[in-house]
Amino acid sequence: MAPKPAEKPNFAFAFDIDGVLLRSKEPLPGSRETIHNLQKLKIPLIFLTNGGGSTEEEHAAKLSDRLGVDIDEAQFVQSHSPYRDLVPLYDNKRILVVGGTGNDIRNVAGAYGFKDVITSSDLFLEQPSIHPFPEVSAPYHNANGRRIPDIRTKEIAAILVWSTSREWTLDMQVMFDLLLSSGGVFGGKSDMAEDVALYNKDYLQDQRPKLYFCNPDLVWVTDHDRPRFAQGSFEAAFEGVWNRLTQGKAKLKYTTFGKPNKKTFEYGERHLKAYYEKLYGPQEKVDSDWPVKTVYMIGDNPESDIIGANSYVSRDTTWKSILVETGVYKAGTEPAHKPTYYAKDVAEAVQLALEKEGYSNIGRQGGLKEHNNIEGRSTKQGHSSRTVGIRMPSPTNNDGGGRNSRVLQDRTNTAGSIEAIAFHFGKLKLLGHETVKPLGNLEDLPNQFKESVPLHMS
Repeated sequence: MAPKPAEKPNFAFAFDIDGVLLRSKEPLPGSRETIHNLQKLKIPLIFLTNGGGSTEEEHAAKLSDRLGVDIDEAQFVQSHSPYRDLVPLYDNKRILVVGGTGNDIRNVAGAYGFKDVITSSDLFLEQPSIHPFPEVSAPYHNANGRRIPDIRTKEIAAILVWSTSREWTLDMQVMFDLLLSSGGVFGGKSDMAEDVALYNKDYLQDQRPKLYFCNPDLVWVTDHDRPRFAQGSFEAAFEGVWNRLTQGKAKLKYTTFGKPNKKTFEYGERHLKAYYEKLYGPQEKVDSDWPVKTVYMIGDNPESDIIGANSYVSRDTTWKSILVETGVYKAGTEPAHKPTYYAKDVAEAVQLALEKEGYSNIGRQGGLKEHNNIEGRSTKQGHSSRTVGIRMPSPTNNDGGGRNSRVLQDRTNTAGSIEAIAFHFGKLKLLGHETVKPLGNLEDLPNQFKESVPLHMS
């Protein structure tokens, strides 16, 4: 049963977005209702996404509009959200930002607090010859670049990739040039480069810019029939070019945020704690005795969502992963990293978690598969299927295991229509609004359920 309003939940959710709640910009089935119902129950949740390109406030507003629910920017953790922690480090220093279109990323960096921000378009405007093939994109860079008076004299302290580059050739060229520059100054190469007497052949020494990426995902799901390249592919390509051009003399040094990295999950948990306090007020000893003991990470990508949640070791919270089949992961395939649970979609995933926590069903019904390494179940394929819903203890056996002991009740959604009906009685299963041929006799049901449960059978 659901807790009383005064009770505080001891679990929470972290949702990926693309491939879980949305496909491209369109909501996936059940996502609207699922988030709406969780918020109605005041169950804390955050959106932990490797997407980005705008401020958390802007992104929360977009997701609110697409899902038709109110989402607080405090619930939003993007791939580049941890860059906020870098602002004190680069307070008045110059940074180069990469990714996005126009001046969007420049503006996001400014909103975060970075005071001196330049783009590849600015560098192109200063010296067009830096682009090996400018004929296609020159008009774009001329329109979006800005004249920076000291662009050839002031050090660029860091290169921050915020989203997938739209101009791989120019961005990779500029990044490579700066990493071989003297003191991070545009236009010159270090005299110490490739000095065999110096550590790491002097590559990435001589006060050159620090390099940051924030999304290791190689691909993401769009409305195309196959996944498309994401920032992780750009990162891999740049590292590959670096290794070839430096002939393997020096390993590329950089920092990556975003799932599955530990720092991103730490950052996400920190914001989840803050949002919990926003819902329920300040907690005593929140850092050492946080009420939330379990966080369910729901994602579609085994390489980021699943391994990230599985690997993250929190001081006071257990993270569990639920892999859905609506994005990168395809049903029937063997994921590189096995989740705690499998589910068809986000509604089913949340329903499973709620059942584990003793809450009522708020999602659509469906078969759920659990990884036998977690639950101790053993099947030939390593998965098991079952119907999940509200447990109603039988007054005769206290849900002690008889096959009549689990009868699942119907629930009405906010529109007033029946959202789901499910029975688990012998071999009888009714799911959703389906009319099915009965495999058992209605007369065999315990009397206390005959009047309380609406049945329509053919």
